[in-house]
Amino acid sequence: MVTYSHAIYIDESGNGAPTADIHRFWVSVGVSVAFDRTRTLDDGIRTVVSKHFSPYIKELKGSAVTKYLRIGASVLDVAEDVGNILDDVGAHCWAVASSHGSNPPVNLHLPHPRAKDIARQLLLERINGLLIAGYHHPDHSLIVWDISTQQELQDFSASIANFRNTYDGTPRSDRLAPAALGGLSHDWSGLQTADIIAHCALHYLGLQSSMAGSKVDKARAFKEHFLPRLQKDSKADLVGWKVW
Repeated sequence: MVTYSHAIYIDESGNGAPTADIHRFWVSVGVSVAFDRTRTLDDGIRTVVSKHFSPYIKELKGSAVTKYLRIGASVLDVAEDVGNILDDVGAHCWAVASSHGSNPPVNLHLPHPRAKDIARQLLLERINGLLIAGYHHPDHSLIVWDISTQQELQDFSASIANFRNTYDGTPRSDRLAPAALGGLSHDWSGLQTADIIAHCALHYLGLQSSMAGSKVDKARAFKEHFLPRLQKDSKADLVGWKVW
């Protein structure tokens, strides 16, 4: 019987919609944390919320920044503290994105791939690559996905079950559970962490493309505090960030 050692928390931002604003993008983020470090993550995120947000805010969400920040607090302050927590728990992080109208990878065999299908494929390729590369201990990982609708959970679970690398056909590692566990973000600090990374990445992409709705401070938070913490390979090359 397999015992899972790590949770991979996945949250997403944007709509992949045919618009001229930041919601044209779809961002998928994964944050992997060992189960025996999740209590430290929980405590750290609770501290961030109580330190930087109004007292009635109980959950870290990108959409609550900057609207509900305490006087004197900034998005950069929040991102810096979250980044330090990621370091403390030894998290592995990935962020990938696609946009409406992007041509899918050649071997992504779906009838009409959308931005979210492309982003999820890219994310799973990076997670799978970490598990089969041999850089880390042979742990087993369970995905915890931020459940928004039942259909989305079904779609995401199917993406995992049917996964193959579009470049070389590598199948899903046996170290990755073949389905996702749906969770509610207010119960899982890992989902809240993935949420704020995805939210800031969305603004980073929007600012780079001069799209309406992008916020400079959120884009800067991603560039300075989250982008440098995304997964690197054995040569220290950044592999945890991909825009298709």
